[in-house]
Amino acid sequence: MKPGIKVSLLLFIAVFILSGSAFAAPQPIKAVATIFPLADLVRQIGGNRVKVMTLLTSGMSEHTFEPTPAQIRQVAEVALYVRVGAGMDSWGDKLLAAAKRPPVIVTATQGITLLSVAEQDLMPEAGGRAHQHEGDDPHVWLDPILVRDYIVPKITAALVSLSPGDAGFFKANGLRFANELTSLDREMRGRIKSLSRHDFIALHGAWHYLGKRYGLRQIAAVEPFPGKEPSAKYIAALVTMARKRGVVTIFAEPQLSAKTANVLASELKGQVLLLDPLGGETMPGRNSYPALMRYNLSVIFRGMK
Repeated sequence: MKPGIKVSLLLFIAVFILSGSAFAAPQPIKAVATIFPLADLVRQIGGNRVKVMTLLTSGMSEHTFEPTPAQIRQVAEVALYVRVGAGMDSWGDKLLAAAKRPPVIVTATQGITLLSVAEQDLMPEAGGRAHQHEGDDPHVWLDPILVRDYIVPKITAALVSLSPGDAGFFKANGLRFANELTSLDREMRGRIKSLSRHDFIALHGAWHYLGKRYGLRQIAAVEPFPGKEPSAKYIAALVTMARKRGVVTIFAEPQLSAKTANVLASELKGQVLLLDPLGGETMPGRNSYPALMRYNLSVIFRGMK
């Protein structure tokens, strides 16, 4: 090889190595979701082209959560922010205010006709409403059809806007996951249809969307206002209603104290089972959105058959 050609080749190799970042795979989109089910939807659609963090970690309640300084710093760098909306995770607003540049925001409840407090006024004899959350119930992600028809398309569109070159990848994943949700819905509908009971009492009013979709009815919440223990008069009215309706299973949640639920179940000579609206990445059997919904299906089936 001639000296000139050899030098040129070495220079080319050096430039190639020094500019290797230009040929490296693109960095994944940084995203954050306020709760795990939404984070998993981002993962399902974004695959390895998205890096997503969950703010509300396993065992925490959305009603009492406060973001840490470290989380505020992390969110300052993200390109996509996915939240529930309808007042449930308004604690995240301070994170958005600290962002270096405004991220693309996806609000899960946006565009969905929300169940209002008035529609959930299920227990007037107990002197209160079943659930109150700024007038609207935000727990839309517990209905897989609402997830399929509203939330998945919004997340897909947001990812496409952030990385148009990956549009085909995101859309294919979104379609695949939508089909998976259709199968999940069919499975849930089939199992719940066989139940002999349809009324239930839960710790708080998280389950109205799931109930409305599958013909179940949450007749009351043990805690009408999350984090505030109900009065003795309210518990007595719950016992009367439960006996009248033949309800013997009380559904609690791992994020909230089951103390009052246990008292109620003891009065009814019944049982407390754990439904989980949030799941978590480190929770076996509840570490993806489909797994979480199947877990809840199995608990409902066990408590209401």
